[in-house]
Amino acid sequence: MEIRKSRFEDIGQIMGVIQDAQESMCANGIPQWQDGYPNDEVISQDIETGNSYVLVEDGGVIGTAYIVAGHEPNYDYIEDGAWLNNQPYVVVHRIAIKNDYKGKDHASKLMEFAEGLAINSNLHDIRIDTHHKNIPMRKFLSKLGYHACGTIYLDNGDKRIAYQKTI
Repeated sequence: MEIRKSRFEDIGQIMGVIQDAQESMCANGIPQWQDGYPNDEVISQDIETGNSYVLVEDGGVIGTAYIVAGHEPNYDYIEDGAWLNNQPYVVVHRIAIKNDYKGKDHASKLMEFAEGLAINSNLHDIRIDTHHKNIPMRKFLSKLGYHACGTIYLDNGDKRIAYQKTI
């Protein structure tokens, strides 16, 4: 098993992982990713910027995440709480694991990888957000030591719970 930067030839497999996540969220009444997002174009942009990563096992993509050290404009305003600090941070978006591999700590490996990228960039904070109804993700983040900091808004106005961890 390895984590590496995504390649354009991975897009089909990445979209398969995302489709699994979309179907799982839909089945659990979570309205996240139910509007055609993320799509091939978004993933292509992620790959182009060099911030898309895949978890690969036996030559197949079983997980994906967008990980970047940088500013997330949607995190500038937070309500019903506050960030743990205002230090520079790494952002994780679009994390997903193929259904057949869920429950086997693969998502934890991607988050540990993000933490390693942060440390290598001399950053000590990670931020991530998820839908309020995405209870599995919220429990997962809490288990990993992430703190729910408040509510942020996406560009389209959708609300998300914002999490942060200092490492």
